[in-house]
Amino acid sequence: MKVTQDVVQGGLFAAIGLVALLMALQYPLGTPGRMGPGFFPVAISALLTLTGIAILARSRLGRSEVIRMARWLPIATVTIAIVVFGFLLDKLGLPLAVLLLCVWAGTASISFELNWKAIVGAVSFALVCGVLFVTLLGLPIPLVGSWLQALGAP
Repeated sequence: MKVTQDVVQGGLFAAIGLVALLMALQYPLGTPGRMGPGFFPVAISALLTLTGIAILARSRLGRSEVIRMARWLPIATVTIAIVVFGFLLDKLGLPLAVLLLCVWAGTASISFELNWKAIVGAVSFALVCGVLFVTLLGLPIPLVGSWLQALGAP
């Protein structure tokens, strides 16, 4: 079997859907009239699994583009940026961690330029994330991290 875009996409969808389904089955389902905490995750993960299977079936019937060679540096850059974001979230706070993530992940693009537009976009996105997740949704994510508090920031 050739490795085509449909094979990779269908395989990923089916695998993620199956793992999520196994995790979601740990919660009580309830009934359609009185849904439990596992009802919606089971439904969504089952649909994702079925979508993956359908894409895999389509890959056998149709003509999908063969994947020739991946550019691994951008994939690694974005992955490392996300991992670093996770480690720095408590230490820098949400806005600064998001700002760093945006700029670092942006460098994966061949058309990225660190200019005033990129900085304004990253700063705006970081502020929106801070307001949305911490202020409006009330998630327990620090706006000012432990490293900045140690330096005397409020």
